[in-house]
Amino acid sequence: MKKVFWALALQLACAPPLAALDTWSLEKCSIYTKAWRSYDAGLPELSTGFRASNESFIATNCQARVSACPSNDADLEVADQLSWIMVMEGAPGSFLPFSCS
Repeated sequence: MKKVFWALALQLACAPPLAALDTWSLEKCSIYTKAWRSYDAGLPELSTGFRASNESFIATNCQARVSACPSNDADLEVADQLSWIMVMEGAPGSFLPFSCS
């Protein structure tokens, strides 16, 4: 019985987060990805770190807590625009990867 309990506990601990399976989470990520790609393609002045952080966030289906810190005016403008887009689509601010330590 103990083996069954521990096997079940291990399966639950290793299971993907429920949010990863949630339709709304995937939709938010899709909206964010499309918006990011439109800005990323048109603004060569975005910083390398800001680009890399956003790409990392997208690579995890927008599930990882990534710190995308705007480091120049172009980064800040894009972060502002993406924030507006996501809020207008109904996503909470906590969804966004923008933060600086």
